[in-house]
Amino acid sequence: MNTTHSTSRSPLKDAGPYTVIGGGILNRERKQLPGLSIVLLNRGVRPFRRDLFDQLCNIGVREVLSIESSPPPHETEALSRRYGKLRFLIFSQETNPGARIDAAFREASSEYIFVIRGDMKMNATTITPRMFAKITERGLLCTVPILRSDDGVSLPTIIGPVSRRRDVFDIQPTIAGSSDAPTLIPWDYTGIYRKDRHLSLGGFDVLISEPWWQLMEYGMRSWLWGEEIRMNSVLRLSYQHEIPPIDRSIGSGYRRFYFKTLAIRHRKDTGRLSPSVWFRYLRSSGETVSATRKTWREIRTWVKTHRFRFLRDAADLTALWEWDS
Repeated sequence: MNTTHSTSRSPLKDAGPYTVIGGGILNRERKQLPGLSIVLLNRGVRPFRRDLFDQLCNIGVREVLSIESSPPPHETEALSRRYGKLRFLIFSQETNPGARIDAAFREASSEYIFVIRGDMKMNATTITPRMFAKITERGLLCTVPILRSDDGVSLPTIIGPVSRRRDVFDIQPTIAGSSDAPTLIPWDYTGIYRKDRHLSLGGFDVLISEPWWQLMEYGMRSWLWGEEIRMNSVLRLSYQHEIPPIDRSIGSGYRRFYFKTLAIRHRKDTGRLSPSVWFRYLRSSGETVSATRKTWREIRTWVKTHRFRFLRDAADLTALWEWDS
C-alpha cells in the first residue's frame, strides 16, 4: 500500500492550504462500501489513538478523514500505510473547525459524512446498515447522536429556541426524550450530514471564529431555510475525557450570527434585513460604528442575494418549535 501525498489550496477566506496523506485503497473497493465517510475532528494536539482508528476503519464505512494541524505527528505515515481507508488532512495554518470540516467535506467521496470528535468513543454497533438506511431514507441535513459524558451520563445537547420576553431570543438545552427530537445545532459539530444539502447551504460561516456562534449561525440558517437537524437515539457517542468548556461570550461572531439570523424578518415570502436593525444593534452592543457597519453592509448584500431561501424567521421558528416530551 502506497502512501500518497497531495496538496490542496482552499478558496480565499477558507481553511487555507492543506496536505493530504494516505488513501491508498482502490476506488473499485470503495464503491462496494456504504456511502458513509467519517471525518475525525481532533481537538488540539493529542496522541493518536490506534484503537479508535482500528474501530473506525473496521465498521464498514467508505473512508476515514482525520483532520490534523501542521506539523503532523510522527505516526502519520505509518498509520496511513496501515489503514487503507484512512486519509490525513494536514492544515498548515490555524483556523476554525467549520472551515476545516468544509474542506474535508469537499475531499470526501461519500454522500453522507459522520463528523465525530477525536476524544469521543462509540460502540461497535453504532453504525449498522439498518440504522444507516433509515437515516438516508429521511434525507435530513444532519442527524445527531445522543452524547454522554465520560461516566455515561446523558448530556443536554438538544437545543431549542425560546423567547424570554418580547423580541429576546434565547435557547434551552434539554436531554432528548424521543428518537426524533429537533435541535438547533449539531452539538460540538457531531452528526451525520448529508453532503449535498450542507454544501448547498454554503457550509459553515468560516468568518465566525468562535465555535459556539459558528454552530448557532449554521443551525439557525439551516432551519430558517427549511432544513432540519434531528436526533436519532440509536446513534450514541461518549466523551472519553472531561467535556471541554463552551465559550459563549459575545464577540464578532455573535454579530454575524445576529445579522444573518435573528435580525431577519420574513415578509412577503422573502427574508429582509431592515436598516433600523443596525442602529438598534449599535446602541445596545457598545461596539464601534466602523466594525458594525462593515459587517452590516456585507450581510445586507448577502441577505438580498439569498432572500428567497428564507422560509421563516426566528420568531416563527420559536413559536412553532416541536418541543420534545
